[in-house]
Amino acid sequence: MGDLDRFFSPASVAVIGASHGTEKIGGRALRTLLKHGYRGRVYPINPNHSEVAGLKSFKSISEVPDAVDLAIIAIPAALVPDVVDDCADAGVKAAVILSSGFAETGAAGAELEERLRTTCQRTGIRLSGPNAEGFFNVGGCTAATFNGSIDPDSGDTSSAAQIAVVSQSGGLAFAFFNKGRRDDLIFSHVVSVGNQADLETADYVAHLIEQDAIRVVLMYVESFRNPSRFLTAARRAADLGKPIVMARIGNSAAGSRAARSHTGAMASPKAVVDAVMDAAGIVQADDHDELLNIAGAFLGNPLPQGKRVGIVSISGGTAAWLADACSAGGLEVPELDAATQARIARCIPPYGTSNNPVDVTAQADGYLEPLEIVGKAKNIDAVILAANFAGDRRLVREGQAIADWVRRVGKPVLIYSYASPGEKSRQLMRELGLHCFTSLQGCVRSLRSLVQYAEYQRTRGERQAPGRRREDVPEAAARLLADPRKTLCEYEAKLLLAAYGVPIPEEALARGVEEAVAHAERLGFPVALKVQSPDIPHKTEARAVQLHLSSAAGVREAYAIVIENAKRYARNADIHGV
Repeated sequence: MGDLDRFFSPASVAVIGASHGTEKIGGRALRTLLKHGYRGRVYPINPNHSEVAGLKSFKSISEVPDAVDLAIIAIPAALVPDVVDDCADAGVKAAVILSSGFAETGAAGAELEERLRTTCQRTGIRLSGPNAEGFFNVGGCTAATFNGSIDPDSGDTSSAAQIAVVSQSGGLAFAFFNKGRRDDLIFSHVVSVGNQADLETADYVAHLIEQDAIRVVLMYVESFRNPSRFLTAARRAADLGKPIVMARIGNSAAGSRAARSHTGAMASPKAVVDAVMDAAGIVQADDHDELLNIAGAFLGNPLPQGKRVGIVSISGGTAAWLADACSAGGLEVPELDAATQARIARCIPPYGTSNNPVDVTAQADGYLEPLEIVGKAKNIDAVILAANFAGDRRLVREGQAIADWVRRVGKPVLIYSYASPGEKSRQLMRELGLHCFTSLQGCVRSLRSLVQYAEYQRTRGERQAPGRRREDVPEAAARLLADPRKTLCEYEAKLLLAAYGVPIPEEALARGVEEAVAHAERLGFPVALKVQSPDIPHKTEARAVQLHLSSAAGVREAYAIVIENAKRYARNADIHGV
């Protein structure tokens, strides 16, 4: 993967399709960029206007007198490939294509997308999208998007604990940001990947996890274009101790259809996804609320040493409910030893409960002393504090002391309010750096995710099965995620065989003619080309095989022949490449 610093932090931006007003996407994109305080040079591109939004407008990218790092493209799909060619010729380093009308719309759109891919391979320009909603580098004030879910006041970005979002849904990407900020989460980057004609999910994740400020990556995924590369990035994230939390859809027939029409992607089968994600240590979430809850838990806590939970509550009913939820979620709520119970009993009313779950009652002088006692218990790995923070009296009195204890206890501490926190309480918690859950199940599931991720980190070195290469087998299985079929292509079958140690000839899959030439030059001539499609098991019969190719020109000619014959043999064949 190339360096994406210039992509996320460009010194200059051209908005191709910039327009007056905000009725069109290009107009909204330009104003969003300016509104969020972008500090570089901005060049509107519109052949019909000499000025847009108070800035000099140019008829084409070639007329811009200065170097352009990033182009934001918002024009009709049919015009995009030629404009990207112009950008590459002008030395533009990267482009975000907001336009729709590509592979998600059918064969004609897929051909346009293939042209984009070919340009990238030929020129080295990096593309985000098409059919994307762009990105937002919060700290860098670079809002390359038209999405209206962000506002100029994007909150504190100085914290060392920040979140990056990488999503195949642009609307959800920025919704995570919008809702998460209201829950006092701090974000560094939001990325909508679109159809991934060039830059893929793996590229963004691999880049973002190397940023010091980023602690957690949130993802919304419909399918994997290159599962092997994504798993490589996921393992690197695990090496760095940066969890990836993923909401993944397409688990039903209806969801799979929606994914296909959304980004042109075929959703991947749930059972295989679950197995591979577990193997990679990726935390899965069922919806966007759970995704954000889990992120909040990871940001503010160390990993637990086990799954034993201590519960301290001012409500006996809430304590019991939490205990049930923990047990149902595979967590343990162990009894405290007699000495620990005696210490707790001395600091709560006589009608409270000193065993776990601890009910300090609403009449207790405070939470801090019982919390400290439970936190020191040797058979407790994590603590949940449950209280009613509709008012701020207790937080005013004990908030700073509790925050100090949370930071020094060395165990995860999750705070749950069973009533909606008042605005003063929220402000106090924000100032104290405390994250408050308002969903009981969300709190417990987030703690369970911490426990599961901690277990994964502890046992990573023990997961290699005898006779298998741990780093290869998940990758090989992951190759199958891109399409839920019963029939494998030849290259997929060979990938699995190689993962289990069966020798196979060196080969590579090409999805475009220039990629085929590049692979041929790397492998060394002569080479052979074979179509790869689950719908064409008999390649020779389809005349979709070309042998003894000894030059780049020969590969180009043979590639066209193979694809043409394959389409003639099976008009509706799903062709993965050559």
